[in-house]
This record gives sequence, C-alpha cells and structure tokens, in this order.
Amino acid sequence: MAYALAFLVGLALGSFLNVVITRLPRGEQVMAGRSRCPHCRTTLPWRDNLPLISYLWLGGRCRFCGAPISRRYPLVELAGGILATALWWRFPASPVLLAYGPFCGALLALSAIDLEHRLLPDAVTLPGIALGLALALVLPHLTFLEAAAGTAAGGALFFGIGWVYQRLTGRKGMGGGDAKLLAFIGAFLGLQSLPFVIFISAALGTLAGIGVVLATGNWREGGWRAAAIPYGPFLAVAALVYLLGHRELSRLLWGGN
Repeated sequence: MAYALAFLVGLALGSFLNVVITRLPRGEQVMAGRSRCPHCRTTLPWRDNLPLISYLWLGGRCRFCGAPISRRYPLVELAGGILATALWWRFPASPVLLAYGPFCGALLALSAIDLEHRLLPDAVTLPGIALGLALALVLPHLTFLEAAAGTAAGGALFFGIGWVYQRLTGRKGMGGGDAKLLAFIGAFLGLQSLPFVIFISAALGTLAGIGVVLATGNWREGGWRAAAIPYGPFLAVAALVYLLGHRELSRLLWGGN
C-alpha cells in the first residue's frame, strides 16, 4: 500500500514538473494559472490533466485541436512515480525524504529541460544549492561541512575544466550550467559522492556519444568532434545511481564494502 501511494504521489509531482519544464525555459511564471495546450492555447479541464490516464484516454492528442501531445509529458510523470517509489524503498518513512524528494524532482526537471533546450536554468540549480545547504543543518543525511565541501568542489572542478578547455582550444566546452549542477549534486550528496558521479556520468556520456556518432555516421567525416550532447542528464542519472544504489554498484564494480 505504501509503495502504491508513493507511486501516485510521484505521478502527481511529475505532472507538476511538466509545468516547470514547459514554462521555465519560456520565461513564464511556473504558477501562472492552469495548464494550456501549447498549440491552440486552450485552458485544459482537470480531466485532461490526470497523470498518465489523460494521455492514454486522449490517445496522445489535444481534445480541442487534435494536435499531438509530446511524449515527454507521460514519460516525466512515469519517471516521477518510479523515482518516488524507489525513494520510499530506499528510505522508508525516513526524514531524509524531505531532502531527497525535492532533489530527485529537480534532477528530473533539469534533465528534461537540458534535453529539450540545452539549458540548465539557474532558477533551479542556485536555489537548489541553497536548499541543500540549509537542509544539511537540520536533517541527518549530511553534515553541513560535507554539503559545503561538495558544493565548493563540484562547482570549482567543472568551472576549472571549462576554463582550461577554452584557453587551450578557443572553444567553449563544459558549460557553466553543468558546474552549477554538480555543485547542486554536491550540496545534497556531499563531497564523497563526486568521484562516483563524475566517473559514472563520463562513462554514460561516452557510450551515448559513441552511439550517436555511429547512428548518424558523423565519424566518417570527423564529425564526432562536433557531436553536441547535453551532459546534464548523465550527471543526474549518475547522482540518482549514487543515491539509490552506489554501495551495491561499487561492490559489483570494485569489490568494495
């Protein structure tokens, strides 16, 4: 019963995150009224905003204009449900859910925005860093020093890599948004999480880059050098892996405790 309730709560939060993902990159107020069809701008009734159910009932199309509804909406809702269930499984009835719930929601929203717009909004990462540091003062998941060290090291590392790359090549490499995202991750998971997060995200990003290059055939003309893949989702996935199962994965990969 608890898992079913967690899943339903996650679905509802995923529906709210879709509003954030849609409105924030446009510069709109997140709480600016009810949801509207992005095509005909018709305000949607409540029955068209039921997580997953409405998408399936409407056949993935707007009731009023018939335009297709992006698959991102049900996917984010489903991801929210799965993440909420996984968090409850990992930390059942624990007060640390007050920290890790918003953390996972923000990672999901940032990943979707980065995939769609190549953007990691400061409006999410910077308040997220402040929230992570504040929660470390009152919740038992981290000490404040661990959170502060994670924030400082995460931000400084990626800002430094980006600066060196630009000086050596004359081209912008690691974006400032990625540095702020890693600082955000450090604020919630601490300094000790960063080596794991960086290693896993780099491995996932490399595999994805190879897949994209092979699928598009850009390698034949040296186009692999210019393959642009947003890195934020890989950092987010690596952070979630650390949060939910880094001990098990570490034992599997390196035989640690």
